[in-house]
Amino acid sequence: MGPESRLIEGAEKDNRWDELFVSNRAVVLAGELCQILLVKCDEPRLVISPPQTSLYAPAGKPFGLMCKGEAQDAEDGAFTNMEWINPRGEVIPEGTPGVKEYGLDSLKLSFVNPKTDDSGTYKCAALYGNTKTLEVNTTLTFYDDIKFEDCEAIQNLIVGKKGMISCRPVGNPQPSINWEKNKQRVRSERVAVTPAGIEISSVTPEDEGLYTVEAFVPATGTNKYKNITVNVLTPPRIIELPEEFIAIQGEEYTITCGADGSQPLTYSWFDPQLRDLSSVDGFKVEEGLLTIYRMERNAGGDYMCKVSNPAGNDEATFRLEVQVRPNIVQLDNLTREENKVAEMECRAEGVPRPVLSIRKDNSYQPLQDGQDERIVVEELEEGDFSILRLRINNLKRSDDGLYFCKASNAAGDVEKAGHIEVQFKPDMNLTPTTSVKAWSANPANLSCIAEANPNATLTWKFQNELIEPNDERYRIYGGVSYGSLLVLTDKKTQYEIFGMYTCEAKNALGENSINIYLEEATEPGQVTQIVFDKVTSTTITFRLMGPGNTGGLPITHYIMKYRNANEPEEASILVEWAKDMPYILSNLKPRAKYHFSVAARNVVGEGPWKNADYIMPEETVPEPPTIITEQETISNFPDRFEVRWEVPNDNGEPITQFEVRYFKVERGIKGWSQVDKAVERQIRNWESNPSYELIGLHPDTYYKIEIRATNKIGNSLPESVVIRTRAGEVNDGHTSMLDEDIPLWATVFDKVSYLWEITRKGARRFGGGRACVKEVSTANNGKVKSELRSPTSPDQLPPPDKLSNYEEKPKHEVDNLAFENSRPADLIIDENFKNKSPKGSKTSIGKSSPV
Repeated sequence: MGPESRLIEGAEKDNRWDELFVSNRAVVLAGELCQILLVKCDEPRLVISPPQTSLYAPAGKPFGLMCKGEAQDAEDGAFTNMEWINPRGEVIPEGTPGVKEYGLDSLKLSFVNPKTDDSGTYKCAALYGNTKTLEVNTTLTFYDDIKFEDCEAIQNLIVGKKGMISCRPVGNPQPSINWEKNKQRVRSERVAVTPAGIEISSVTPEDEGLYTVEAFVPATGTNKYKNITVNVLTPPRIIELPEEFIAIQGEEYTITCGADGSQPLTYSWFDPQLRDLSSVDGFKVEEGLLTIYRMERNAGGDYMCKVSNPAGNDEATFRLEVQVRPNIVQLDNLTREENKVAEMECRAEGVPRPVLSIRKDNSYQPLQDGQDERIVVEELEEGDFSILRLRINNLKRSDDGLYFCKASNAAGDVEKAGHIEVQFKPDMNLTPTTSVKAWSANPANLSCIAEANPNATLTWKFQNELIEPNDERYRIYGGVSYGSLLVLTDKKTQYEIFGMYTCEAKNALGENSINIYLEEATEPGQVTQIVFDKVTSTTITFRLMGPGNTGGLPITHYIMKYRNANEPEEASILVEWAKDMPYILSNLKPRAKYHFSVAARNVVGEGPWKNADYIMPEETVPEPPTIITEQETISNFPDRFEVRWEVPNDNGEPITQFEVRYFKVERGIKGWSQVDKAVERQIRNWESNPSYELIGLHPDTYYKIEIRATNKIGNSLPESVVIRTRAGEVNDGHTSMLDEDIPLWATVFDKVSYLWEITRKGARRFGGGRACVKEVSTANNGKVKSELRSPTSPDQLPPPDKLSNYEEKPKHEVDNLAFENSRPADLIIDENFKNKSPKGSKTSIGKSSPV
């Protein structure tokens, strides 16, 4: 485009031709044009601006031409009768549109809204010096500018279908058209370019992209572009929707409708009445989810999900089935007499129809027809109701209680309780006792229980004579089904109170009675025999034969007084033992004669004393130690083991040392046999329960350990145990376990086990947890002596010449602080509790007091 064309375009935009053509720039252009056309500018002439013989201007837009007279040294007003003539030869009148003078030598032609019909050759004419006629022509073409019709900026195609990308460029002259996709010329067998756009025979996803249509008019040089974004859409397809949906009345549910296809997808839900559920109360539609807040019983039917997008829509239906939980509408409460008939009916409704069963309280098995010849179970249907009838013939008292009817269907289960009350005459079998003992001035309580329905009224008789409420010998409590008669035994010197009492019960269905005998209890008789069961130099274990007459009440305790026969009666020590506990005395003196007295006690009091004397054996070797370790215990280590034991009874002479002897053994048909030389160690220092650690042992090996106690008389019999070391390796004092590591807790557990073994073996040794025995003697300045061990019988000791029957080996003293042990809590002696044990106590509490 030349500078003149650009000038025209600028003029079109500014629409200010007056200023444009009087500017110096116009004169310069005219001079340039003269030079280009080799025109002699010194001759008078008419010049049209823009200076082209053919001009193009868009129709509908303001446009103007200027005609000017030019002559060298011309005076103002030299050009006259200037006019513009249209293509039809008509002089164009003055006006707008029309012509207008600019000074004396210029005439402007203006078009306000030119049409294509205004195109043609326009002529400007004038007289120069009123004599010379001058003319100049220009051909003016008004054209329609390029427009894009039916050309949306975003267009959608549907995959698999015939498609059209619409855009029609129009203009006058008609423009040439070119299509590009993603800056590449459109070429495809499926694509046809038409004046209206691009036709696609079958749309594929590859057709998506940015399309550009170009319109070009060569004559005018007009060139325009239009961008179109093309989306290839996939129609929706429902891929997730249940064929059938089962719901329960009253619950909230959310149903999912899932679809694929191009976004955006729009979901709609419709009920069996084809109502749009997005505007119905009780429903919520959110994308592909339909929420029903509360399922109604009549909400069943066919529901439709519809999915839409710009490419189309799809729809599908599902069947909604509403189930109703069972509801038991009837279950009777019955009251019937014993041996009569009870008929209970359970009625229930629900969808689907519920199945009924009935069970008795405390039983999880339903009652079945014919399971008992008295029971009949019948199932019926009536309209929408399921009915179950239970008939019980010949009612028993055990039939009384709650009966649970259960109704079940696919929606759930429900239970309801009904009651069968069985009425019966009084039954006295729950009366706790028919024999009551009384003594001294302690009141006797006679209780009577009458099981009855309805409740029974009670009355009391003594020796078949009615007891009146104001009788001073008695206090009457209760009186309806349960009663208590308090007999004041302190009246026995005034009245007869011991004998037969009768409790009578009566209700509307009958009466019953029971006899209760009140007898007088006394202190027990004398102990039959005192047996010296097991005796050592310092201890005696007794076996006491109870009295033939217990006084009508059980023996609760035995009381013993004992003293050295050389001491006065006031020096006697009193010991009390609960019945059936070990009867043991300790800390006695060897070779001393003791005097023993024993009496039996019941809750009434103590019986007469039974006496016996006994001379204690002389001092002897100690009792064997009690090893706490269990047989065949496995050590926690492969090369060492710690053995523990209890200090035994010294039998009159203090223990001076313990001998520990151990050696490897193997198990054979006849038992354990020694396989190497024994190692012996002596322990002369210990506290509480002593222990000794065996070291230098072999892994995974059995060892037999023997322990003897020694006093100045000699050695005890040995106590032995077989243990096994753990498998492992021993390297320079460091051990590694082959079978398993020993965690920290195992060591702690080992110590705890030790304490437990002491307690358990102590309890076993002392007769299974006997009560502590306290012995207080004034001859000993009130010092408390306690003995918690039961010694072995003397008949288990070997003759003196066989007490040291082991070969003496070189011995080494071992100082060993024993693992500390507390006395078991249930064996602790309360030194502040003296002289008295409460009557009727069920706990054996040792006591001592000077007598």
